[in-house]
Amino acid sequence: MQPVSVFQMPGLSVHMTRTEDGKIELSAGGVLKFAARPFLSVANKHLKAEKPALVTDDAVYPSAWLPPIPSPVFNRLVKDEIGIGFGKYVPETVSIEVTRKFNANAEKYAEKNHTKSVDAVVDFDNPYNSIDPPADLIYKAIDQALDMGAVVITFTEGDPLLCENIVDYVRYVDKSKAVVMAYTWGLDFDLEKAKQLKDAGLQTLLVSIYSTDPDVHDRKRGISGAYDKAVAAIRYGLEAGLLVTMATHLDGVKVGVMEDLWRLACDLGVHEFSIWESVPTLEGEVRMNDAERKVINDFYKRVNAADDGTPRIFSNTIFEGEMFGAMAGRRWLHVTTEGEMQPDPYIPFSYGNLNEVSEAPMKTAWKRMRKEPALREKRDTHVLYDPSYLQKVRDANGWDFRTPKK
Repeated sequence: MQPVSVFQMPGLSVHMTRTEDGKIELSAGGVLKFAARPFLSVANKHLKAEKPALVTDDAVYPSAWLPPIPSPVFNRLVKDEIGIGFGKYVPETVSIEVTRKFNANAEKYAEKNHTKSVDAVVDFDNPYNSIDPPADLIYKAIDQALDMGAVVITFTEGDPLLCENIVDYVRYVDKSKAVVMAYTWGLDFDLEKAKQLKDAGLQTLLVSIYSTDPDVHDRKRGISGAYDKAVAAIRYGLEAGLLVTMATHLDGVKVGVMEDLWRLACDLGVHEFSIWESVPTLEGEVRMNDAERKVINDFYKRVNAADDGTPRIFSNTIFEGEMFGAMAGRRWLHVTTEGEMQPDPYIPFSYGNLNEVSEAPMKTAWKRMRKEPALREKRDTHVLYDPSYLQKVRDANGWDFRTPKK
């Protein structure tokens, strides 16, 4: 295959070549090619060793979590990574909460704030009825994320597809600037909604399944029939033509069920099986050790090297470990239902609110995050694995404040 141009700027060009075995390789030319070398080196290492999530006539989707190559969004990603190579970090991924229902962060916020209860924002008599944030807040989050260079917009936390405006939010994102992803528990989801989301431009549907045992999954969710709904959501997403990833969180105990979950992903025919390492935040929570991470990494490499039609694996242990380092506050920004901006959903420090009277509150919040020493350094594991930072979280004992306590 002849090289295809995937990125152009003065002094730098990036080309893609597809090899005979279907893999792709990226190369750079021009006087500024050194600026792209770190990103391309990491990308090529994994593109060469791993099968993609999906290959079409027009593009290769290395992962359900990434933009296709080639595409305008991939061009933006290259540009972002060149800037990062010069120390100018941007939130490439911005996750946005769009509903309070089944939203752990909203519940924590209500408990800490003491001025409102979860009951005040959720109608528990109707589990599919929720009071969502103002639409203007979500549109503002999307606009500012795109202005800052975001290439992935994820609607996340709980079940965002319960939000009555979710199709409008997906449609609103400029698809030449970012791909759109959305989680769901599958609680109120059908083929019609899957098709609406596809038509609105959703790239990836993420469905979380915690166990191959329906009873265990239902207990985790606290909802009878949750497992069946999640499985149905996967099938609806695939039928609608979405990229679908089955996601799960693993701690040190659950590493032993990883292969069973992957086999379920194979049976369901998803494009990718996503493994997220659980983030410990309290004393007594199960932490993953290096030996358990090695089990994940070995399985990841073995599955992704086999071009046998089975789903590839995404692992944040790899992606945020040997590839790019922990994302929080470096490549990731999270927006809560209240407009609070955090480094990710797990760090309970707000660095600003979208409702602040400011021309660009997200940019201000990002600057505050980038001044945090713990978030500036590249880490192989989440910052909450750092005992001193975890102590900082415990000492803060709060949820709603502009900057972390020293």
